[in-house]
Amino acid sequence: MRNFFRELQRRKVYTIGVAYVIVGWLLLQVADTVLPIYDAPEWVLRTFTTLLFLGFPVALVLAWIYDLSNGKIVRTPDEPEPAMDDIIELPTGPSIAVLPFRNLSSDSDQDLFADALCGDIVSGLTQSSHLFVLSAGATAGMGEEDLDAMETGAKLGVNYLLKGTVQKSGNLLRVAASLMETTSGVQIWSQNYDRELSAENLFIIQDDIREQIVATLSDLHGVIYSTQAHRNVHRPTNNLNAWECLSVALAYDKYISRENHLRARESLERAVDIDPEFDEAWAHLSWIYTDEYVYGFNPLPDPMERALAAAQKGVRLAPGNYHNHWLLSRVHYFMGQRDLFLAEAQNALDLNSSDGTTLGLIGMYMAFSGDWDRGLAMVEKAKLLNPNFPDYYHLDTGCGAFVKGNYQDALDQMLKANLVDFPLFQIILIATYARLNRSEDAYRQLEDLQRIQPGTTREIALQILQKMFPFQPEFVEDVMGGLAAAGLDSGR
Repeated sequence: MRNFFRELQRRKVYTIGVAYVIVGWLLLQVADTVLPIYDAPEWVLRTFTTLLFLGFPVALVLAWIYDLSNGKIVRTPDEPEPAMDDIIELPTGPSIAVLPFRNLSSDSDQDLFADALCGDIVSGLTQSSHLFVLSAGATAGMGEEDLDAMETGAKLGVNYLLKGTVQKSGNLLRVAASLMETTSGVQIWSQNYDRELSAENLFIIQDDIREQIVATLSDLHGVIYSTQAHRNVHRPTNNLNAWECLSVALAYDKYISRENHLRARESLERAVDIDPEFDEAWAHLSWIYTDEYVYGFNPLPDPMERALAAAQKGVRLAPGNYHNHWLLSRVHYFMGQRDLFLAEAQNALDLNSSDGTTLGLIGMYMAFSGDWDRGLAMVEKAKLLNPNFPDYYHLDTGCGAFVKGNYQDALDQMLKANLVDFPLFQIILIATYARLNRSEDAYRQLEDLQRIQPGTTREIALQILQKMFPFQPEFVEDVMGGLAAAGLDSGR
């Protein structure tokens, strides 16, 4: 119907109709004045009026068929098919629709809360740099009954559907949310959020639940990207599109190893070959290039120069993308440029301070740069926002405890991390065991370190620590003391 009215406008039917009415009215006024002067019978005026009325639909039909252009009468051409350059390319990344949350309570006031929470979730999800989010209006009225996920997904053209309910019993409020994959109809995530409700904390609860749902689903360590990465991680790189290549690389962040690093680099370099304007692929390449320098993974010449150029290109292509800014901040951190690191980190937080990954990783480097309390507080908030956080968040907390001399707390956190293929983890765990006088455990970890990075000496360990903690010489010295106590290079 909308296309019909647009076609009426294109063929100028509206214009002809309005012009006909105006001219016809003027002719009637003239006829009504002039005909009595010549003693014309009344039937003449009536006939003239009837002819004008009968001519109106004829004029509209002629306006539809013919076009008056440049003084000529020509047949109106059919609307041309849009050129390929004018067709908007649909997103190749994941897409989601949020169905209206249903109120299961007898309390009708919760209808407003359900609508407001649903709208907030849609707004929060739209901040994700990867995710295509259908507008709330597109799903209006779809939450009134249980819908088939595959059918609804096909109708809306999305990969995922988020459904939810709100229920109030006394002072207890329960929000239940679930995520469906539309290609399979399978529910891949669900969570209940129970809160004690009062008039004073209503908006706090709304913001809290919205932040947790958005972060759990949409940040780089969230359900959607983990699902996408798992699906693509074993597929041949040359069979992937640009976004799928990025999703493969994202898996590296949760499973840091030399092998996964190489796979991530190959995937991202293919992504920018396919789409040279893919800002996030460039920005994430800076991550991979930097890890060549920091951990010695699959090194190529000039890693930090390549990292800086890739990160700057990502920001230049999309200056409003918060991921690109924090990835640039990470490059500045490892180049020892603390002020530039802090400035770019703040740019990322100004753009989106509720993204779990951005908050957690900036917090980690904030802590490692010396602001331990502020940085680790950000890491803890990131953990609360998204339970699917990477294991190395425990390493961050363990380092913070080590700095304060709380070695047992440091050990507890390190064992939760269990990053067995990550040299930095092994180095700090060895030092922690040594500080606790657990020499046998420390020696076993030394053997593990040699297994994953053969030939590691005290000098190599020092280089890794100095690269990872360029602003923390005291911490580096403390860890090195633990390595010496554990017998690294002693020949034991």
